[in-house]
Amino acid sequence: MPLSKKLIKTLDAARVKYDTLKHRVAYTAFDLAATLRIPLTQVVKTLLIKTDKGLAVALLSAASQLDLKKLGKVASAKKVSIPKEREMTKKIKIGKGPLSSFGSLYKLPVYLDRKLMKEKQVVLSGGSFQESIVLHMKDFLRFENPIVGVFGAPKQRIKKKKQRARRKS
Repeated sequence: MPLSKKLIKTLDAARVKYDTLKHRVAYTAFDLAATLRIPLTQVVKTLLIKTDKGLAVALLSAASQLDLKKLGKVASAKKVSIPKEREMTKKIKIGKGPLSSFGSLYKLPVYLDRKLMKEKQVVLSGGSFQESIVLHMKDFLRFENPIVGVFGAPKQRIKKKKQRARRKS
């Protein structure tokens, strides 16, 4: 499945410099980093989230795990969750393919984890399992105008917190 034509048209109209990157089928950001042999920190994990204000897109490094409590603070939301796939396809017309990292295509707010801002260039989902978008972070920030905050945590840290919480109960 090729990249979203709507995305390509929108990026071209905004005169955003980008490259397309063809690769083997990759269903997760972690798999994409392994396939391309690039650091996890340069690959953007795209997640659809549900807040009490509605749906939004959360972007964080493939090396990080989403911390829903921190994201709730960044989004000023009392409740944050990951919607079920049925709800995603019903409210957002994605078709067959992954969610694009560009929330503006769906008229959704975008939340960006601050750790990604350290990267000069990132690999983003363009709505395809076999092609991705390579973009300079400054161009992405200018084009998408995301809400930046800290809501990603190293995978080990979150697991340790959960284990401590279980022990206490």
